[in-house]
Amino acid sequence: MPSSEIKHAVQQSARLSDSLHNILANEATLDVRGRFAMAYLNISLDHREAILLLISYGAYTSATALHRPLLEAFVTGAWIDGNATDKQIESIATFNQPPPKFEKMAQQLRKTHALGKWFEILREHYGILGDYTHGHGRQLSRWLGPNSVGPQYKDAQMIEVLWNADIIGLLTAVHREKVSNRPTGQLLQMLEALMYKHEYPS
Repeated sequence: MPSSEIKHAVQQSARLSDSLHNILANEATLDVRGRFAMAYLNISLDHREAILLLISYGAYTSATALHRPLLEAFVTGAWIDGNATDKQIESIATFNQPPPKFEKMAQQLRKTHALGKWFEILREHYGILGDYTHGHGRQLSRWLGPNSVGPQYKDAQMIEVLWNADIIGLLTAVHREKVSNRPTGQLLQMLEALMYKHEYPS
């Protein structure tokens, strides 16, 4: 069962979910680019909610496995909105070709996006997160004790997973509102408060 520290962190993340539900309005009328960007951004927000739910039930392996898809969906949505060519959009829209590899999208966003510096940080974390998604070294090590096989997740690690998911969730929400041509000021203030002060909405 989750510890009291993790339960408190889950409660904070749940408050953020409530705030996001209140802020994010219904989708605007969008063109093809906007609709595909929005689809990926919504997928990212769904993954964040799933991570929150999984951690609240103590399903830490599955929660950590979703962290890479959460990040990938956000970056793909941002890339489609701001960097994809019309030809790439057409290929994606007709399901003829998927978006580029994460590395390429993140490199382009680092140069062009208003929050470009973040994409360099996210790019560095992507490979690490793959271990958890695919059950490789870092994930496997969480199940191997000195003389036993069982979950070895530390509270601090899971609290960090929640915090990182909340940061990505806010970045996603900011871009979602940008795609819909709506104000992002409140969300940017929330992002700054969480990023630098670890302050959640009250």
